[in-house]
Amino acid sequence: MTIKKYANRRLYNTATSSYVTLDTLCQMVKDDVDFVVYDAKTSEDITRQVLTQIIVEEEGKGQNMLPISFLRQLIGLYGDNMQWLVPSYLETAMQSFARN
Repeated sequence: MTIKKYANRRLYNTATSSYVTLDTLCQMVKDDVDFVVYDAKTSEDITRQVLTQIIVEEEGKGQNMLPISFLRQLIGLYGDNMQWLVPSYLETAMQSFARN
């Protein structure tokens, strides 16, 4: 499913021809609906940024799942020579967590 994000920050679901919110996208993730978000002007894939924005919104609602120490460690790894290992490690760890 393709979502387009316009300059006015509105998100448009091309499959349903309707505007959606971050809450809608959050529910889609929970429902295991796969989607990609593109910047409507540049066609750049901004899925990662939008998913991160959803996490920030959920954390702001009091759904605190990410400990401050974890966030500090994660930020500290940006630019580190081991940065390339982090995504695959975190993905593997989350898959293992979900299985158990």
